[in-house]
Amino acid sequence: MRRLLLILTTVLVVLLGGRLLWATLSVPQTSKKVVLTSHDRQLQVLALRTDPKLRGALQLLGETQILEEAIDAYRAESLALAKDPRRRAPILIKLGLLETETSPDRALKTWKQADLTPAAPILAGLWKSPPLILPEGEAILGEQLTGWYRSQALTRLYTVQRRTDALQDLQADDRTQALEIFSRLLVVQLVPLIATVLGSILLLSWLAWRQFQPLPPRWQVPWSIETTWEGVVYWYALFLSLSVLLSQLGAILKSARSDALGVALLNLFNYGVLSGAGITLLYLLIWRPLGESKKWFSYQFVAGWWRWGIGGWLVSFPVVIVFSALSQKLLGDGGGGNSLLESIGDAKSPLVQLVFVSALSIAAPLFEETFFRGFVFAGLASRLSTPQAIVTSAGLFALAHWSAVEFLPLAALGIILATVYHYTRSLLPSILIHALWNGGTFLFLVLLGNS
Repeated sequence: MRRLLLILTTVLVVLLGGRLLWATLSVPQTSKKVVLTSHDRQLQVLALRTDPKLRGALQLLGETQILEEAIDAYRAESLALAKDPRRRAPILIKLGLLETETSPDRALKTWKQADLTPAAPILAGLWKSPPLILPEGEAILGEQLTGWYRSQALTRLYTVQRRTDALQDLQADDRTQALEIFSRLLVVQLVPLIATVLGSILLLSWLAWRQFQPLPPRWQVPWSIETTWEGVVYWYALFLSLSVLLSQLGAILKSARSDALGVALLNLFNYGVLSGAGITLLYLLIWRPLGESKKWFSYQFVAGWWRWGIGGWLVSFPVVIVFSALSQKLLGDGGGGNSLLESIGDAKSPLVQLVFVSALSIAAPLFEETFFRGFVFAGLASRLSTPQAIVTSAGLFALAHWSAVEFLPLAALGIILATVYHYTRSLLPSILIHALWNGGTFLFLVLLGNS
């Protein structure tokens, strides 16, 4: 009866999970919002291009390509939203402002397609020949536009109105914001670049070092491969069913509190429930019936644990970047992604940021490493070869995020995490890698968003 229940649950999970994963192929990638935000921030830095002291640093950010890449990104986004006029209109407004730098006539044509927003006729009037200033233009532009786009529009308005003082004040504000954003962009771009170079060197060094080291002993855990199968399938089933219930509860709670703190707390609550369900499952399957199984979940400070953690984090950069590029190449604009990306980027309150960090850099690494490395990988490695167990557990880890576009990069990260656990026999280094990866992603999103 137990085997029949497991088979039926497996079939159900494969059907429902496969359908969910397949559905993400037609969902626009959530990371596209992050990419557009990155372009917006780079545009704001252009306010410093007249400063001779910063010319060299701006070239490091690729000043000559900033405008062209932003135009290409917004054109692609406008095409992707062709069937959604409401969401497309703000994109067309920004695209038109970008096009004023190279082709004002093209900008006028672009704004004709954005007639759902009050800013479109105001901008079209400003760039006509002769210019036409519509009533309430300054107030509407100031309200609907931000960053470089607001500056571009108001600069044109003040120039047409010959308001020299207002123009000088605007330029001074732009410079102040640009200096802050410039420092943030240096961190966002230089840290991954340096980490990728160091990670590549470490990866090659480790591969060479490994040739002269004895292989770690085989895993011999007390639970069977069937128990591992049960744990994975039943946790997936719990995840899918609880996600439906939690989404309904989330809709109710959001109607009462939809601010950033409410979203962050709801995310922490959801993750707590799903993690609690997973820990309960481990207790029922192995910790209670197999008391000696607990000793296999080691969190010891083994020799060099922090070096494995930091080194594994650095190695993750070149590996994940390669697999992310491959995923983008294969899936194009679809594939879904983490819906929290936008919420994290908009998190301005320290309390909201603390709640997000608690979920991403503490709760997630602790549970996911315990389950996918401590239980799944160890269980598989007792019956399969080590490479097979590493790849299989990494694939199951990636599948648990239910995003087609994130599968390959997360599987690559899972391979690194399982490899480190295999060599250290402690979950602490892999928890550190996981925490650093999630924490770094969170930091970059906050630096891009909170400007």
